[in-house]
Amino acid sequence: MAEVELSAFSKKELRQLAKAFTLMGEDATEKAKIISYDLATFAKNEIAAAGAKREKAKAATRRVVDGATISKTSKTGRLSYGFAGQRFSGGATTQMLWRGLEFGSTRFKQFPNWSGRYGGGSRGWFIYPTLRDIQPELTERWTNEMNDVVKIWGN
Repeated sequence: MAEVELSAFSKKELRQLAKAFTLMGEDATEKAKIISYDLATFAKNEIAAAGAKREKAKAATRRVVDGATISKTSKTGRLSYGFAGQRFSGGATTQMLWRGLEFGSTRFKQFPNWSGRYGGGSRGWFIYPTLRDIQPELTERWTNEMNDVVKIWGN
């Protein structure tokens, strides 16, 4: 299973955020979960739209993006792709195939061509490029919504 964290914050900022969540009341924590779930749903829909545009391995890509799950308990937004329980007729699972569909391969012709380098890893075809494109909007929306929660919680 591949988990995708929606984060534009440093590890230090995330640790401080986790500490703040432990100090918040239940109402604020529940509100944070709702906000994060909504934003993760938005991200999932954007990724699904990008995956639908893919021509190579279209059916498999659709199975991967349609089978994504969103954590309802995460306060920061968590999407998961690829599971052993999502089987194809040939015996493969989305857990086995999502990496090849996302990053491509120079060895296996059933996958798209390798997506190329980006930073310290591969660029990706639909999941990671979409997350990079919508990252500023996700960060802004999450920060604005959480500022409202902090204002209510702080009173």
